[in-house]
Amino acid sequence: MTRIKMKVLHSGTLDVNNGGPAMSTYLAVLGLRNLGVDAEVISFCLGPNGKMRGNDIPVHFTPQPIFDAFEYSPVYKRDLRAAGDYDIYHAQGVWLYPTYALVDVAKEKGKPYIITPRGMLYPQDIAKSSKFAKKFSLWWRLRDDLNKAACVHVTCMEEMKHCRDLGVTSPMAVVPNPVEIVDYSEQKRDDVFRVGYLGRLSPRKNVEGLIRAFAEIGDEAKKAELLIIGGGDNEYEAYLRKEAERLGVTNVKFAGFLSGKEKNEALASCSILAMPSEFENLGNVILEGLVRKIPCMATTGSPWEELNTQHCGWWVRYNQSDITEAIRKAMKTNTDELKQMGERGRKLMEERYSVAAVATKIKQMYDWILDKGEKPEFIYL
Repeated sequence: MTRIKMKVLHSGTLDVNNGGPAMSTYLAVLGLRNLGVDAEVISFCLGPNGKMRGNDIPVHFTPQPIFDAFEYSPVYKRDLRAAGDYDIYHAQGVWLYPTYALVDVAKEKGKPYIITPRGMLYPQDIAKSSKFAKKFSLWWRLRDDLNKAACVHVTCMEEMKHCRDLGVTSPMAVVPNPVEIVDYSEQKRDDVFRVGYLGRLSPRKNVEGLIRAFAEIGDEAKKAELLIIGGGDNEYEAYLRKEAERLGVTNVKFAGFLSGKEKNEALASCSILAMPSEFENLGNVILEGLVRKIPCMATTGSPWEELNTQHCGWWVRYNQSDITEAIRKAMKTNTDELKQMGERGRKLMEERYSVAAVATKIKQMYDWILDKGEKPEFIYL
């Protein structure tokens, strides 16, 4: 007798220009398919500069939204229904129309749905922009949608706490984003101590914290280099360039958005990767660094205590003095110790964050929701 596959539809982006969400959605769906789950994605058609994260998973494309800020599309629900029937519907992100539409279609079909907030329910994120609109959305509908979800998927305990503080009472699964465990052939080719930043440029990323650290460290930092990889907010990038000029930090390079071999070579040139963000529900840059055996620095605005406990980097408070001190310590760490830290980071990725490990947990969550398995220990009622 042929075993019937579980069918799951994810809503989300697969455009590499959207950074971490595209990578983690793609890898999670790919991992699920490797486990025999018939997982698919519905995504907006790519824009003029769009590029797919990969081509190994089924995608249902729907026309670009007519209202970008809310991602409203009058045909989105139609295309959701046309995609077929699924056992579970899984929404990526909150505040935007695709999640509301997916919830509506799941309810119409009498099927369970899951919402992954992707850090968008952190108090810092709510306070950053459209604060009134977000609070109205919570009151009007979003909190009810979250509380009627079969499960809310968060990436760390801190994110779960923020959701609970907002009155979300549904079961919560704490499962991190996945990272591809591959061997990279690119190697560091010089002796320059290079601090790398990788990710979207936006004010909450606090990239200026790295520029200011270089300025505060002084002469020792002049022998090093700061490499900023990524694009996004053009005004913010202009601000960063002016800040570097104001502080006299001339050894900073803006590489822009990189992918493929260019990205791999740029990352291989880095001695450490730094994520000085005000807050992150995970921070894919850390995954990208540790899997390449690069020690990392992150702030306590992110859930990366493992950098300290596993001795593969620095997890420091979110303030300029602590960020500066972490960069100073990294610069004083000898090459052999940096290499050992990188090896420990790679081991951490293999054991806890691989595509297979994360997909296995997500499938266990699905099985539990469909009454095909026991409640996993990472689901909190």
